[in-house]
Amino acid sequence: MGEGQLLTKTLLNDLASIVGADRVLTDRDTLAKYSRDTSLSPERMPDVVVRVTRSAEVQQVVKYANIHNIPVTPRSSGAGFYGAGIPEQGGIILDMSAMKRIMKVDTRNKWALIEPGVTYGELQQHLAGYGMRALNPLLPHRDKSVITSTLEREPKLTPKHHLDETILTMELVLPTGDLFRTGSMAVPASAPEKVQEETHSDLCNSMGPGIDWYRLIPGSLGTYGIVTAMNIKIAYLPTQHKIVFFGFKHLEDAIAAFYKIERKQIGDDCFLLNSQYLAAILASAPEDIARISAVLPPFVLILNVTAGEWFPAEKMAYQLEAIAEISRTYLLQPMESLPGVQEAERVIAERLYQPWLDDTYWKFRARGAAQEIFFLTPLKRAPEFFALARHIAAAHDYPATQIGLYLQPKQWGRAFHMELGFPYNPESLAERQTVERLYLEASSALINQGAFFYRIYGSWADMVYSRTGQLHATLKKIKNILDPRHIVNPGKLGF
Repeated sequence: MGEGQLLTKTLLNDLASIVGADRVLTDRDTLAKYSRDTSLSPERMPDVVVRVTRSAEVQQVVKYANIHNIPVTPRSSGAGFYGAGIPEQGGIILDMSAMKRIMKVDTRNKWALIEPGVTYGELQQHLAGYGMRALNPLLPHRDKSVITSTLEREPKLTPKHHLDETILTMELVLPTGDLFRTGSMAVPASAPEKVQEETHSDLCNSMGPGIDWYRLIPGSLGTYGIVTAMNIKIAYLPTQHKIVFFGFKHLEDAIAAFYKIERKQIGDDCFLLNSQYLAAILASAPEDIARISAVLPPFVLILNVTAGEWFPAEKMAYQLEAIAEISRTYLLQPMESLPGVQEAERVIAERLYQPWLDDTYWKFRARGAAQEIFFLTPLKRAPEFFALARHIAAAHDYPATQIGLYLQPKQWGRAFHMELGFPYNPESLAERQTVERLYLEASSALINQGAFFYRIYGSWADMVYSRTGQLHATLKKIKNILDPRHIVNPGKLGF
């Protein structure tokens, strides 16, 4: 189904009767904005963009599309990096970015009930009034939807949770147009913000009804349903904090100490960056990145040591003593500042709980764009995978010194999210083609070596599912049950 094939007067009138004529858009400039993102994914034009503001409108549009067999691709973020929101088969773009209600905040049970259009900046600003904060990834884009980020299983900075454990309950519209709620929100039809009062529930149970939907829906790229509300975990703002840096010459040198820190559960936020990625964050201007990267330690482990309202001095003391003990054991020198960067501790502390606010996203500052490869791995294999990526980059004449590295522990170090970033100039066709070839070869090689690709985008679908046939068959069966006409984000996940 291509551009223009669905643009009948009846279709436009029917959609306009649901959301209003001013929110049914067909001009070419608008359609072009939704045909691409910052990834290497091919452009695909939608036929029409429908901007919804309420869950009821989502239901009506999806029900209409299901009846008439029209593809629907949900979008709620103003920024896309992986091709998940590009309409493979045209049809309707369902833009939910205007659904911005923060319906309820429960400080006792530490959750917030939000709609898909809420960004991290908006949520953080709102929660600050309650003395709370969101559990965010590392410097998310300022236009990134919290719900989209959570459903894409972007790793949070806190090491205590696994990828989908910050989801409590959800309201979603199934591909048939039916409304469905999960966990302790699965009750008779009350508005999501009224469920807690009317059912006397804390809304903390994420399981059921039946299967664990909070595990099935994340990572499915919207192919199983469209989330219109989510109840997510939040945390208290710390009353005290201290940033601690550890520098390493070789990635192998960080492994034992990193594991020890995670076993002792030290630090509310903990992650490792190589000098290229850290310089991209700390540099005042893009032209300073190379200079700062050259003077930083090649690998830097960053700990955010925090304490809350209760016994803050005692908590800070035992964490700092544990850090001192680990430093003595592994002959490390904890640092409160970094070479070549003034007030690095302050810059990191101020930005940890905020989105990236500059016009150019931090991962793109070095060259203008970047392609990422990410997966889960035991920490002990990270040096092996990093060396493999550098070897393949060299074979493509790509400067290995430009590769960014990010390691994020999950569940206190049981697994690590490992991310490799390959910056390139998007205006250079030669650079783009080089990175695309490098990306495909490195992805395949990493999978063959045992890297666990847990977020499946674009060309990764064939690479992963060709090795896991039974899994792919099962996902197709679920798709056929929930979306028998295959209208919601078709073409993703390899079907």
